[in-house]
Amino acid sequence: MTAITSSVGALDVQGIVSQLMMIERQPLNASLNRSDQYNTQLSTVGKLNSSLSALQTAMTSLSSGRFLQVFKATVSDSSMAAVSTTSGGNSGTYQVAVNNLATNRQLVFDQAGGQNIADPKTAISGAPDQLTFQINGKAQTVKLRDKPGDAVSLQTINDKINAAGIGLNATIVQNGGQYKLVLASADSGTDNQFTITGGGQDSHSTAGSSLAGLTQSDNGAKESQNAQNASLTVNGVAITAGSNKVSDAIPGVEIDLYKAGSFTVSLSPDSAGVGKGLQAFVDAYNQVVSDVKAARSGTMKGNSSILDIQTRLQQVLSTPVAGADPVNSVAFLSQAGISLQKDGTLKLDQTAFNDALKKDKQAVTNLFGNAANTGFAQRFNQEINAMLGPTGLIETSKATIKSRVSTETQLQSSLQARLDSKQTQLLQQYTALNKTLAQMQAGSNSLLSLISR
Repeated sequence: MTAITSSVGALDVQGIVSQLMMIERQPLNASLNRSDQYNTQLSTVGKLNSSLSALQTAMTSLSSGRFLQVFKATVSDSSMAAVSTTSGGNSGTYQVAVNNLATNRQLVFDQAGGQNIADPKTAISGAPDQLTFQINGKAQTVKLRDKPGDAVSLQTINDKINAAGIGLNATIVQNGGQYKLVLASADSGTDNQFTITGGGQDSHSTAGSSLAGLTQSDNGAKESQNAQNASLTVNGVAITAGSNKVSDAIPGVEIDLYKAGSFTVSLSPDSAGVGKGLQAFVDAYNQVVSDVKAARSGTMKGNSSILDIQTRLQQVLSTPVAGADPVNSVAFLSQAGISLQKDGTLKLDQTAFNDALKKDKQAVTNLFGNAANTGFAQRFNQEINAMLGPTGLIETSKATIKSRVSTETQLQSSLQARLDSKQTQLLQQYTALNKTLAQMQAGSNSLLSLISR
């Protein structure tokens, strides 16, 4: 916009033009206000999009029936193992006997040149330029010297192996005045064990190996160990695992093994866990209702598409599951403790749901999802897919609002150009008028001066 300037004269050019431009700007201000409203509507539709998507997510486990497969696991001896639930599983008691834990391969090198190591930074005679290991079927090379002539010490070997990140951990251990290098596989089990293939000798046992000029004493050999898999039985069935975190021994349970021995794992239904899944659905549905009400009382008041969201969801609630007997079985959510309130929200009665589940678990499962895709969760999902799809009311509402924003943006550009031109014109007109009035005032003053002589 052209800057408003003032000129000395009888008229306040800046003030006059500013007042006139305020009137001229009214159409532009109105368009800017409409743009703000449309952008607020876009934000509102985006919020509805998010809450509908959240409802769809909350229904995923309901339609598949997985929300009923929630269990709690306990272990008879917490010093032997810890247990946690995953997904699936069946109620029952499982007898677990652990023969041995999974271990990492570990080699301890505590001598150089047949002598104990008193300083980890002392150069090792005869150290190679690099080391090579076989780890998980892959050759891994570790450079010990960055340039020829660099000294290689116990500390060098330790630091270079750790920096390489090859699945092998090195540690320097001090015992009194003696230093040792401990090499251990990063992961347990026979699949993850390492072997030395270059820069030393591997005896493939706990003794007799060498590495970069380092060797093992009898004590070093005793402190070493070979890798092994965990070995256990579950109800008499033998199982091996490369890790002490076992996830496939008992369906739906993950076991952290602490030591060898026997213990019992019990798996029982978790009604509180089932309730969380149901409450998540109820909360997500109520959020949609809340967002619809907020939209209808705000900038989208009177928008029929927004009202249609709640109407379509309520139609799903009011339609029973096809083929289900509403008298002798359960065909409505309200018969399983999920009832519609006067304000349009849902409420969960966990006790009523548990009673329905005890009476007929299969009927309750079919209530949410079944082979005919007529469960409530399945039909809610279909409705939401239609709303969120490319031709659904959410996307079409967005497109309509964006089109209006674009129209207003174009109008604002046109109006601003006209305002700039109008302001320039008014400034020129009133500046010229001010100059003319100033000249007339000057002439009048000269005439009065002549008359008064």
